[in-house]
Amino acid sequence: MVKKFTAQILLVVFFAGCSAPVSDTIPLIPKDHPANKFYHSAQLGMLSDKVCRDDQGDPTVPAGKIAEGKGYTKLGDLTAGVFRFRENATGKQYLGVSFLQYSGFLQIPKVCAWEKKK
Repeated sequence: MVKKFTAQILLVVFFAGCSAPVSDTIPLIPKDHPANKFYHSAQLGMLSDKVCRDDQGDPTVPAGKIAEGKGYTKLGDLTAGVFRFRENATGKQYLGVSFLQYSGFLQIPKVCAWEKKK
């Protein structure tokens, strides 16, 4: 009986430790930046390109090319799934939020990007 109770307590502690608290804002980004709203939505589940556009982002930047360094340079991570990057051809800098887009049974990794204002 004591072993069963101890095992249950250990499972509860284990699963409680596995769930990270969800932050509402991106570190170092103003709270009113539209990326914060999208970031919060992206943590809750899969999204569509429309949600990115609704939050004034650009979903057309190819996530795979950023990861491979083809035409883009990743400048640094701000938090899990949020990073800064540069388009090599233009020198423009962006804030990117990773998300999964649903398409039938497929889950497609995507990036919603906001150009850095000068």
